Amino acid sequence: MLSRPRFWLYRNVIALFMFLSFRSQHIVPLEAPSDDRLEYEPYADAYPHMPLKGVWMPTSFPPGDQSDQRLRRIKLQTRLLGLVKKIAPPHTPPVARGEQRMRGALYPRFFRKAWPAAPVLPAVLADSDDLLAELAVRGPYASYLRRGENGAYVVDVDWIAEYEVAPGLARPGGAAVFSVRDGRLCTESVGLAGLTPEHAQAAYITALNEDLTTFRHNVSVHLTMLTSFALATGNCLRSTHPVRRLLHHCFNTVLIGNVELASAQLSGPQGFAATIFSHEADELLRMVHDHLAHFDFWDFEPDTQFARRGTGDTPFPYPYRDNVMRLWAPTREYVEAYLCLYYVSDDDVAADARLVSWADELERLLPNGIGIPAGGITFEWLTRVCATLIHVSTVEHDILNNVIWNYSTFGWLIPTVVPQSGEPMDMRRAFDMVATLIPTWKPYNMLLTSDIPALALDDEAQAVMTRWLEELDRIQNEMDAVDPRDPTLSYPSYLNVSISN
Repeated sequence: MLSRPRFWLYRNVIALFMFLSFRSQHIVPLEAPSDDRLEYEPYADAYPHMPLKGVWMPTSFPPGDQSDQRLRRIKLQTRLLGLVKKIAPPHTPPVARGEQRMRGALYPRFFRKAWPAAPVLPAVLADSDDLLAELAVRGPYASYLRRGENGAYVVDVDWIAEYEVAPGLARPGGAAVFSVRDGRLCTESVGLAGLTPEHAQAAYITALNEDLTTFRHNVSVHLTMLTSFALATGNCLRSTHPVRRLLHHCFNTVLIGNVELASAQLSGPQGFAATIFSHEADELLRMVHDHLAHFDFWDFEPDTQFARRGTGDTPFPYPYRDNVMRLWAPTREYVEAYLCLYYVSDDDVAADARLVSWADELERLLPNGIGIPAGGITFEWLTRVCATLIHVSTVEHDILNNVIWNYSTFGWLIPTVVPQSGEPMDMRRAFDMVATLIPTWKPYNMLLTSDIPALALDDEAQAVMTRWLEELDRIQNEMDAVDPRDPTLSYPSYLNVSISN
């Protein structure tokens, strides 16, 4: 009987907190690095209710992170969120279908005051007669597409079906198989055996949503890759080292930001990863460990990603790949040009004792290591590592963190769970997904306007950095010539200096 007013109160209190958080947001300026040592501990020590193995949490922070203030805020937010979650009713109605009904139910007034740009369903999804094929070639979920056998293509998230789900939920998972007809990708089959076609499609999309949100984005990018790189770079490369200056913007408030993310998402039974999606904390812990057993840093390098998946060339349009490669090329060229200022040969790289120590530390901190060549680090290896990290910190994260805004906020189309009853997912989970994404639109440092060239050690390096940003700005102008902007693409003007948003 009190379900409706409790849910009204829950979403409005959360929205008010978010509005106040937007109002109090302070943009931390991008400053030169320091030589302060960074201390850290196993993730399990920081979050005993989610004892992840092979993942690290910082216990000290760079001066620019303003950690004392942020840590107090994180603790307060965690306590308040725990209290507010008790307001939410145990059962809520199914999520509203349609854009206007969704926004009316899940985007309350204080959300609109904090960020007026409510989610808008991309026309290619709203108008498509083949939703899965659209998800496979454009937008955030398109990174999973692989070439299969006999000319088929596959997006496979069946690994998630191996794990037990919370009571009342259907098991997510499955694989979608696509064929090519008349120059476009078309869905042939999808999902798990024993389910109706509609139910199987929902279970498959649910698994895709959880895989991208929890495992690719939060676990792999935030907690595994960027935390490890920030720690290794801060402790092994002095503040005046050229590679430290090249990568420094990628670590702007990253360590304290990842503490905030971990507290909200993967802290235990009340973390959003365990309450929005299908798996409770104990099972989620098993899933993260199994996922990290296969973690591969190089799968985030665009050249390697598309080569491994057999999708470097396709007989159908693949806007995701084209967008990623268009933005990857200038970054790869930039990093090579920058490093050429300081290293002439492989011998120069191998002779840099601090770089060797850095590579060894990355090998230790990252699950399955960083893939150091058998003969030792080389110029090509260093170029690829640095370019990939910058790409993940900018383009990859923009797709996972911002482009997703106009996808997974529409819970009737891209659900987070599938009830066994067959009805649509519940309103509370749909609202919580919106609430976890809206903070990403707070004001942050932007790549094109944060004066990254000021980090350079000399005039030549500054010129190389400036040319990189000018090339991205040129690409932005070319993309702006196509009006309106495509919400399924990453744009240079939307890129942040780091993943801290």
